[in-house]
Amino acid sequence: MARRFTGEAGAALVFLIGYSAIFAWMLFAFMTHRMKWRSRYSFLFFHVTLRVVSQACGVGFGVLGFANMNLFLAFLILGAEGYFSLVLCSFRFLISWHQRNLSTGESWLEPREPPGKSALQKWREFFIFLLLGPFAFLVFRDNPMTFFHSALILANASIITGGSYLAGADYDMPDDPDTKRKLLVSKITRTSGQAVFFAGNAFLLVVILVTMRNNTRDGDSRKKKGTVHPTLWLLLASWFPLIVRGVFGLLQACVWDLSYYNLDNYRADGFTPRFTLIEYLLGVMTEWVACVLLNLTYLTSRHDPPKPPVRISASNSEKFGGTELEGRREDEVSTTL
Repeated sequence: MARRFTGEAGAALVFLIGYSAIFAWMLFAFMTHRMKWRSRYSFLFFHVTLRVVSQACGVGFGVLGFANMNLFLAFLILGAEGYFSLVLCSFRFLISWHQRNLSTGESWLEPREPPGKSALQKWREFFIFLLLGPFAFLVFRDNPMTFFHSALILANASIITGGSYLAGADYDMPDDPDTKRKLLVSKITRTSGQAVFFAGNAFLLVVILVTMRNNTRDGDSRKKKGTVHPTLWLLLASWFPLIVRGVFGLLQACVWDLSYYNLDNYRADGFTPRFTLIEYLLGVMTEWVACVLLNLTYLTSRHDPPKPPVRISASNSEKFGGTELEGRREDEVSTTL
């Protein structure tokens, strides 16, 4: 049977081209050393890669419909992971700006790892993080991002768990007690997970605004006061499509009419035109715009100074194998909210 190139396939193709263009630019920047692999741009490149694959699956699903369910499931899963990675990217970009532009060379969101730390110490911290999960912040109290990472990982797991409950429900028997239970559990877990992402986005806005206020007051690497660094303006601009994406994700978990698992949103060959428009306008386009804005920070941060050497105090040197950096004492300027 011949397959039609549906409107959904067309929408997926548009953003496949859009993300492929970003992918090509970033790969060129990495290969020509304009961007470093071990930098914040690697996080963004990971997001772009996820989205390229996701949109390719979207094109395939738009053409083949339900003849290939694996493409449909891959499109859903990779799309959710793309949003998860983009939220983390925004924080990594802000932390990097702190480290390059604040007088201390440190971010109050995440302290820099001191030199001299052994591989054994790094693995020990990693396993502590895995073992304690969201309670790892009790051990790493000076690292707020530890708690944030843990919360986002749990939220992501909650969303995936909720989706699996929905996938296992029998929609031909909506009044069946087991179906009702699965729908309720799914709604609770998916709403909880999306609420954490929404709270993370709200927290991101607070941190950006506080950073902009401090930047106006204290200046930055440009040695200017009374102005805001253009990178911060781009980070603020990227927050708006991100929060729209967050609200949409929350509504998808709460409102059945917007759910992927509502059969009314499908026809024989895939999504309905209405659902396709909503999904790509509020879900995909918002992420693409935020991704473009984060990429534009390359232009505004090219002349930022490199990260200064890590400073470590004598009182904390024992935590890192007794290594204290020569000539660097705890005389740095503290940075507060």
